[in-house]
Amino acid sequence: MSKKNKVTVIKDPNCLNCGYPFTRGEKFCPECGQHNRGKKITLSVFLRELFAGFFSLDTKFWRTLIPLLINPGKVSKDYIEGRRIRYTNPFRFYLATTIIFFLILGAINSYDHFEKLRNGNPNSSFLNINVENKKETQLNISQLHDLIFGEIKLNQKKLDSLNPNKKDSITELGSVENHINNSVFYNFLKFEEENPTLSTESALDSLKIEKNFSNRFLYSKVKLVNSYVRNDDERNKFNKQLFSYISISLFVLLPLFTLFLAFIYIRRKYTYVEHLVFVFHVQTVFFLLASIFYIIGFINKSSNNLPPIFSTLFLLYLFIAMKKFYGQSFFKTLIKYFIVNTVFISLMFIGIVVVWAITFALY
Repeated sequence: MSKKNKVTVIKDPNCLNCGYPFTRGEKFCPECGQHNRGKKITLSVFLRELFAGFFSLDTKFWRTLIPLLINPGKVSKDYIEGRRIRYTNPFRFYLATTIIFFLILGAINSYDHFEKLRNGNPNSSFLNINVENKKETQLNISQLHDLIFGEIKLNQKKLDSLNPNKKDSITELGSVENHINNSVFYNFLKFEEENPTLSTESALDSLKIEKNFSNRFLYSKVKLVNSYVRNDDERNKFNKQLFSYISISLFVLLPLFTLFLAFIYIRRKYTYVEHLVFVFHVQTVFFLLASIFYIIGFINKSSNNLPPIFSTLFLLYLFIAMKKFYGQSFFKTLIKYFIVNTVFISLMFIGIVVVWAITFALY
């Protein structure tokens, strides 16, 4: 009985956040919603507030995540129609999801690296190439060059034998190979491969080549190529930097892609930002699914069919989301679906090439 009649102690006479005067022992400020629990932050209060947002079903995080995954297009439609209080801001949610994805990716790569150190990794000095389903072979740059041109010549001879009237293409292929072999870049590659400990300056002196900016830059990139081929750690470092640049480039790519989406749906009378809300939600689902499949692949390393399952699920999700959000017929949505995917893949390919070139130049 004494518990029921217990009087709530007012921690402060006014809300510490907005200054609203408390009069009846309010637990929460009726003006801004802040908890009336005083200035002191105890460990229990700190931990409760830290995890409350993730484990409470009433929070915006879960009220955004669950319908976003199981009901394509609904969250975006609700958000642009004004029903926003229940959902997390699309950009904030996308940002949090991408951070989680890259953290998972980094953790898995770090674990794999630790396992290689623990168990030993005798194949880390070269690239491993599987030729015609034979046992993996360790190759350096020169061997890789010989393998590629050897395979091309072999296949070209087979094609030429089927068409004896055609001009012999092996001679043309040989001229291409000679051009590559005589190029400065390839000569640098072979020299650095044979003398990996020489500095750039010493190497240029040995080759009797002028020490200017272009030659120094080219030789430094040759050292990178050879170290990428022969050193597993160097590959991991380069790939990490590449992924970090890709994550940044998405913030440029998505707004550009949204411009195209707004153009093909110009008759729907949506604003640019409303299209952007849809794009952020779709990309959020992409990273959520990718995170889930990375974790599954990490747990079950023998599973080889995860990429096609992931691609099928995401493409199906995208089609349903486009149909629900833009409210067009099946066939109109299908046509625009193929156009949108073609443009997005093209933009992604161009973006990856540009980002790879930037990473290679700045590494």
